[in-house]
Amino acid sequence: MATQLETQTETSLALNTTRDTPQSTTEPSANTPKEKLQFSTLSKEIKELVVERVIRPSDLKNVCLVNRELHEVAVRYLYRNVSLDLGSSNDNRLSAFLSPKNIGLKHIKQLRLYLASVYDKCNQEQQAQFAARMILEFLPEDTLEEFRYARQSPPPYEEEDELDSWCPWKPFSTGNLILLYKKQRKMKWLEVMDLDRDALPELKKNAKMQETMFKNARKLALYPENRETLNLSGFYVEKTKDQLEELIVHCNFPSDGSDSRELNDSATAPGLVSNTIFSCMTPFDTCTPFQNLKSLRLHRISLRHCGDTWCKFVNFHNMQYLRVYHCPGADSLFGQLSKSTHLPKQLKVLEFQHRDNSENEALIALDGFLCLVSGLRHLVLDLDHVKALPAAAGIAKHGKTLELLNVHCTSEGHTNPITSTECDTDELIWDFEDFEKICKACKDLEQLSCAWPHTSLIRSPSDDWRSFENACGHLRNMVTLHISTWPSNKPSTQLLPRPVYETMLQALAQRGFELAAGQHSSSNISPPPSIDGDDSESNTTESEPLRPAKLRVIAFGTSDKIYEREDSKNQFIFVRSTCYDAEGKPKVYAAPVGWCLRQFVEPISDVLDFVLHQSDRSNKPPCRDHRDTSAWGDEDE
Repeated sequence: MATQLETQTETSLALNTTRDTPQSTTEPSANTPKEKLQFSTLSKEIKELVVERVIRPSDLKNVCLVNRELHEVAVRYLYRNVSLDLGSSNDNRLSAFLSPKNIGLKHIKQLRLYLASVYDKCNQEQQAQFAARMILEFLPEDTLEEFRYARQSPPPYEEEDELDSWCPWKPFSTGNLILLYKKQRKMKWLEVMDLDRDALPELKKNAKMQETMFKNARKLALYPENRETLNLSGFYVEKTKDQLEELIVHCNFPSDGSDSRELNDSATAPGLVSNTIFSCMTPFDTCTPFQNLKSLRLHRISLRHCGDTWCKFVNFHNMQYLRVYHCPGADSLFGQLSKSTHLPKQLKVLEFQHRDNSENEALIALDGFLCLVSGLRHLVLDLDHVKALPAAAGIAKHGKTLELLNVHCTSEGHTNPITSTECDTDELIWDFEDFEKICKACKDLEQLSCAWPHTSLIRSPSDDWRSFENACGHLRNMVTLHISTWPSNKPSTQLLPRPVYETMLQALAQRGFELAAGQHSSSNISPPPSIDGDDSESNTTESEPLRPAKLRVIAFGTSDKIYEREDSKNQFIFVRSTCYDAEGKPKVYAAPVGWCLRQFVEPISDVLDFVLHQSDRSNKPPCRDHRDTSAWGDEDE
């Protein structure tokens, strides 16, 4: 590399030469070869834009090892979101992680702490609390924006005698929480969790801490499960109500408690939950709703009388993200939102997970709401105890904007002519007419997750399966397809070994990729007729068949290891890749990939991150594992 003196000398010589030589009036020849750009010669700003597109941590780590400049650029993205498993022998590495020489510490914005999965759990929680204390002590001040004490959510429907703790940790240390607020004064995400002692008196005494900890807060996550957490939640809401943008309320009170009626709203008065958390806004009839609240997520909250409480202090007109999980009386909420006084005007994301009653009141209210609201981009519906799927007309209404569609419905005690006799599952499947209507309307859909008809792996795909494949031809922008139901090996009476079943399932996924790429023999079919009034598109597709050309991921089954962030044996995921035959010609290949790696191989696959009802049940693939031995006289012996 040239020194500063040599560079200045060369620059002065060039200037003198320019003065002595007359300027040429002719432009450079067009045949002069242009200098080829190299990544090393680009400006630092452009390099930052390129490195920002790298999402896999191992790739960012390799970029950090190239040179000092790229190390400074990549380290900020590598350390932006940090997740740590505490309470194991790996805690010994924290000293190197927290070293003052680690320049990545100042770039940490989100920190998540998990309890490590170890065999010997003796004193593990005390060790994890000590490790958390050490992390908070040595982190640079005013760097964190989010601190999450990650917890495992409970099963969606616990039996009354099987209600276990929803958090694998003991109550979080109040001392650690106070230390967090003292050192990290730019937190945007605040969380109320169960603590080992009441922190409210100490917070109220420290006025300086209140001023700093709530100044930048924009998101609140409230997890009330006793009186102390209820009162602390009310204090947080009071201090952040003017600038609050996102609110999460996740209750974990025992369903068989004697004070369950006192907790929930009634027709005569608000319940203890809403009256305590939102005490600063009482009386609700005359209160001013949250001005900036745009995202609301509710878990296990009774909404039967929400018209007198939640609809008073929440302005649903401005709501953009609405998530409702396991809330009794959710049909009342959708009934209120269907009125002009509460109908959302900017709703982008709707997630609804619910167990319906015998009259399917929630499903009816949901269908009516979907027909009234407009502009949804993400729609996630996971319903149990329903007799039918949501109406296709309500989903098709959002065809111009919908990008992610995740619909799963199960029934108990209801006979489905498709599922009960052929694929041994209680998940409902759309009729071909409804499925085709949705595919034709939602042409910009990128991710789709639903149940598919039955087919056999040892036979040619069934007619219903082929019909669904043809309907997906309208989804030209589809990247990820998630099929929750399992193909079987009927009419054989013996289950296939797991490696054989996975290989045959891989062949079925490869068929889907070949159809998308136009390499399958059956892909040269005439396009289906277009919708009335869509002549412009029909003219452009007359010469080639419709196919989802961007399809990159096909998944089967539902994962039961999402909370654990692990690969599941109940789900097979295949990514579109390329292989070469003996003649050197490229061909489409369905490459198996794990759930964890999939998110870095194809980012547009977050539809696989949702925990569905079936993942909490026995949704194993119809095959036998290695440990299952064959009986004497089996067909494969």
